[in-house]
Parts: sequence; structure tokens; C-alpha cells
Amino acid sequence: MSVKGVEKLLAVASKKPSDVVDAYEHALLGRYPRARYVVGKDANYIWLPIQALPEWIGDWILSKFDPERPLPKAVRNQ
Repeated sequence: MSVKGVEKLLAVASKKPSDVVDAYEHALLGRYPRARYVVGKDANYIWLPIQALPEWIGDWILSKFDPERPLPKAVRNQ
């Protein structure tokens, strides 16, 4: 990931690592662990909508965050 991509990611990333630790704890010790955990407000507003899209569209959107990120062949051909 390029420096610009990291800077953009850090700008929207959560500042509370304890949320991640809590999700790990629940995944390991919870009676009914979930298949997928979305941690932090940034994930709810950015990653959840991207997951609902077709994979190639999500890859295209993520490529806009980091133009130097390698793209899958399906995205490059469009």
C-alpha cells in the first residue's frame, strides 16, 4: 500500500483498539460466535456497504483509496 493509501486509511480508521480485542474475545469465547465481525464506526460506514456490492465493484472502489494497489484482472479489463 502506498503512503497516500495508508494516510487515507488512517484518517477514517477507528482510534479504539479495544473494540478489536473485544471482537476477538467474543469470537473465541462467546457461546454463539458470529461468522464475521465488523468493528468500529468506520467499518459500518465503509466496509459493510462495500461487502454488499459485487466483488469487482468493491475492488474498484478500494482502488480509488490507493491508486498503486494492484487490481484483479476482472477490474483491469473494464
